Amino acid sequence: MEAAIENGVASVESGRWLVAMGQPAAVLGAFAPAKGYRAPGGWWSRTFSPDRQRLSFLETTGRMWCSAASRPFLTRLDLGEAVSVVTDKLLLAPLSARKGSKLVKLIPFSWKNATCMTELEIGWALMATKSRVVKVVVKEGETLGVKPESVVAWTGPRPTGFCPRLRLRDVFLPRRPKCLRFDFHGPAIVWIEGAEG
Repeated sequence: MEAAIENGVASVESGRWLVAMGQPAAVLGAFAPAKGYRAPGGWWSRTFSPDRQRLSFLETTGRMWCSAASRPFLTRLDLGEAVSVVTDKLLLAPLSARKGSKLVKLIPFSWKNATCMTELEIGWALMATKSRVVKVVVKEGETLGVKPESVVAWTGPRPTGFCPRLRLRDVFLPRRPKCLRFDFHGPAIVWIEGAEG
């Protein structure tokens, strides 16, 4: 079950797939919701899984093509260990790679602006981004600060949210404080893309 990438479009043969909402772009054959798929974890984690409404679990026969017009750059992650990926940037992965999902807080003590992550391991995953992706290795004792919109994926400890001079209104009012970032503490590997203007 390998993916071929050509001109920003990924294609795969028959199988069981984890794909972004709105995918596939085209199918030569048939596709349907994956029968008998049971997400990992207990009934509580399956029912309230943060990525449940953002991803589709499909079973295909024939060939399937996936591509996101607003995110033309594709990056392949080979999953030799557990990797947390930004759910909204995940384009395609084997269904068997999914191990769960979580929300990662950006603002301490608040679920506002939390980032939805999908946990994957074993196999591979294709990420669709607005710009090129680079892999950064964070050594033991080092800290890497990354803008929230630049995070694509990571291995290692869960990042901590950072917000200098956090005010009460930043937690409760519907706006983001300035200078938000995720702090990744080594040892870790972080994949990042370009920041918004």
